[in-house]
Amino acid sequence: MPFSFSTDLNVLIAISLFCWSTWGLFDKKALEAAGHLDVLLFQHIYYLLEVPIGWLLLNLLYQSGWTIGPGVWFWTALGSLSSSGGMLFYLVAMARAEASFVLGITAAYPLIVQVLAHVFLHEALVPERMVGSVLVGIGVGLVGSSSASKESNKKSQKLVLLMCLMATLLWGVTGLFDKKALELDLPFKIYYARCVWDAAILAVMLLIFRLINYKVAYRSPKAWKYSGFSSICLSLGTLSYMFAMTMATASYVIVITGCYPLFMYLGAVIFLKEKLSKLRLAGVVLIVAGGLLVQNTKAL
Repeated sequence: MPFSFSTDLNVLIAISLFCWSTWGLFDKKALEAAGHLDVLLFQHIYYLLEVPIGWLLLNLLYQSGWTIGPGVWFWTALGSLSSSGGMLFYLVAMARAEASFVLGITAAYPLIVQVLAHVFLHEALVPERMVGSVLVGIGVGLVGSSSASKESNKKSQKLVLLMCLMATLLWGVTGLFDKKALELDLPFKIYYARCVWDAAILAVMLLIFRLINYKVAYRSPKAWKYSGFSSICLSLGTLSYMFAMTMATASYVIVITGCYPLFMYLGAVIFLKEKLSKLRLAGVVLIVAGGLLVQNTKAL
């Protein structure tokens, strides 16, 4: 019996939610075996595989031919740079602190997208977004007031918090660049262009590592394995999300998949054996609630 429309949509949403809820856990496991630069490099090596896959999918979807304009290449280049930069800061923080702390703070990035969209794209600022902003701010404060690091060193804790905030800001900027690109073309073409730029960033990383004589932990199977799982989850989750967006309203898909930070936090407690913190859990819940409230006003 074939799947119904609603079943197909729910499967796509479930895949996206599951993948986005687990990628951070795999990053933490990868960092147990290698440094943050190694994990970042391994992730980009896996992203390289997406270029031919994306090219084949585009040829299947647009059999009459397709092109990507210079404007899309420009905005996606900025998006890939800011995304990779955010990932670097995020991995530095993950290597120094509990996953639930880092994931809790960085879950606030949708708010950054909306604030920047209001300032630079002149999108309307509505009361619901202001309320959502307050909830996210309180949530970040609660998460930040919980133990930020396994170490008691206050300097280390401040560094972790700074890395989290930098990652959040850069991922928010990435969303702004994506919005500009999406004004010019379809989502799947935007994703493919980002894949191409990620491959270019990989080449630059390899060159820089060679120039500074950085010794990459190529012989760490655990780092390769979990970096691969993380990359697959991010890519599969994003692709499922994009196809779901073609089958339902954006607000419906965004609201459901926006719950992933909460599931990610619970995963850190269950699978990484991190201690359950009621204060941090409350903070994550407020960040998710505020983010959903902000995202739900997207059409306003």
